[in-house]
Amino acid sequence: MTTTRRDFIKTLGVAIASSRVPADSTAAIGAAPEPALQSATLPPRPGGKRKVIYDQDAAGPFGTDILGTLMMLQADNVDLLGITIVSGDAWMKQELAFTLRLLEMMGRTDVPVYAGAEFPMLNTKEEWLLRLQLYGGHRTDPWLGAFNRTNGGPDEVSPLPPPYDRFAERKAEQEHAARLIVRTVRENPREVTLYAGGPLTNVALAIALAPDIVPLVSEVVIMGTGFHAFTNTFNITFDPEAARKVLRASWPKLTIVSVDLAEEIHEGDNLAPASRMIDEIAGRAQSPISDLFRRYAVEPLQRDPKMKFFRMPDEMIAAQVIDPSVFTKSEQMYVDICTTPGPRYGDSMFWPKNWRDAPDAGNHAVSASDRRVFVNPRQFYLGPPPSAGLVNVLLEIDRDRFKKLFVDLMTKPIRKA
Repeated sequence: MTTTRRDFIKTLGVAIASSRVPADSTAAIGAAPEPALQSATLPPRPGGKRKVIYDQDAAGPFGTDILGTLMMLQADNVDLLGITIVSGDAWMKQELAFTLRLLEMMGRTDVPVYAGAEFPMLNTKEEWLLRLQLYGGHRTDPWLGAFNRTNGGPDEVSPLPPPYDRFAERKAEQEHAARLIVRTVRENPREVTLYAGGPLTNVALAIALAPDIVPLVSEVVIMGTGFHAFTNTFNITFDPEAARKVLRASWPKLTIVSVDLAEEIHEGDNLAPASRMIDEIAGRAQSPISDLFRRYAVEPLQRDPKMKFFRMPDEMIAAQVIDPSVFTKSEQMYVDICTTPGPRYGDSMFWPKNWRDAPDAGNHAVSASDRRVFVNPRQFYLGPPPSAGLVNVLLEIDRDRFKKLFVDLMTKPIRKA
């Protein structure tokens, strides 16, 4: 029996509250799995491609969401099991239109696409705008994504600009994104990596429906949180309750690309002296990648030489999936999200693994080698709450290797199905 997305959302409330599968959900999702602890002991298959579910708030026509997607499509060592779409930088239906058409342009209609959450678990546009009015933004130009005042509603889908030119002929799959995640993880225990480039609503819904999948996932890689540039980051603040649920789950491995790290490299940076990445790609890549870079990077820069390019967070998540050795330093830290109403709603909070040993906690950096990580008493706790997740936080990246990886993927022959 086919379940519509509307019916799916209506039946999910109890699951979210209890974090248990609803009584009738086993029949809806498929056959009951083996007990989670037994399944968790299955070893990963040696060799082969990395199996990935790519969860993204794919706002087009260009930028970090689209570039992260292109990296995953171009990587030879990635088996893309499906793309799941979540509202974030834009509304889900608009993102879905860009994604479906991009796959057509790239000759990758073999990759199935699944519509996911249109709204956060609790947060609303009205409440976010009210918080902005009451407390101000965490930066001078707060990005509200789908909640921007200039955006239409969730059902409005604007025509796609060049080089997209038209809507895709293909449609999204009928299965909801969260159910796809549950089914695929159960079918491939300890083999699936979850790439989460947007708000974490789809992932949170999946583990609310089926907590047994948590130990069966190989790795979850997310973009968001921050402890220096700003602690209130869009992917987390759009749906803080979902982020908190995901970060508190006992995944075998959860890796974070923070905004602090993402700020270290921007799309307009040089690959070599006097050689920008965007120029290299526009000049050497095949269509449609070259078309996208010329229209949305090179030509705008020619019109406005002072144009600023965005950081590369989603591209860094892709790098963690494709070649994690690009990152040269990481640490295990406790991370939690503030969901208390008020000015700190959505803030990320960090504690080092050895937080009990930090001298004079709250007044000094945890270590002289990394002054970005603090134990701050204003984070409501002197130590992490008991349920806070111990996760892998990426701290340093080999910039030259990352930029070379990015340019190489963009300029190699288009990887067809």
